[in-house]
Amino acid sequence: MMAAMWYLTKEESQAWCQGHALRLDEAVHPIINDRAHSVTTSLSGVNWSRLTWLSEFLASYLEPFDECLLWVTLWGVWGSSENLHLYYRMRESYGDRRQLAAAPGHLFAKHEGADLATFIQLALIFGWDFYLLTSPAYHMAFVSHDEFIEFYSDDPDAAEKARHCLDVESGTPAVKLK
Repeated sequence: MMAAMWYLTKEESQAWCQGHALRLDEAVHPIINDRAHSVTTSLSGVNWSRLTWLSEFLASYLEPFDECLLWVTLWGVWGSSENLHLYYRMRESYGDRRQLAAAPGHLFAKHEGADLATFIQLALIFGWDFYLLTSPAYHMAFVSHDEFIEFYSDDPDAAEKARHCLDVESGTPAVKLK
């Protein structure tokens, strides 16, 4: 069991995926849309005063997990939205001084849900693309700078819960695709 959150390079993030039976696509990103159920919701209508709720919802949706990899795959799209000083101070508080490009993976243990929610919140504010990958791989998500979230699960009840919570709490109708 890990003592604290770890940062992974792109290659280590890819190896983590492969070691947890997650296939990678031609862009060497994880394939998570092969789950039985998916829910997609737009972020464009989200009331940003509910950002903390949304971040905590995303972190809790992924449970239960032993590990969760928050893998940032695109940043710098909305540079004026990024507070890199804040991000690097947060990162430094975990003992890592590398640049995001050097280690875009953020690996959390199951007891680090509050830390995970905090980093999700930063990534949402900054407009980054990121994956939320779990081991065991019960539930996963992808968040796009194009203002949408995709949830994936093999559990129909978890997918329905995600759709319902997003409809009620965010005020933005979620679409259950599968």
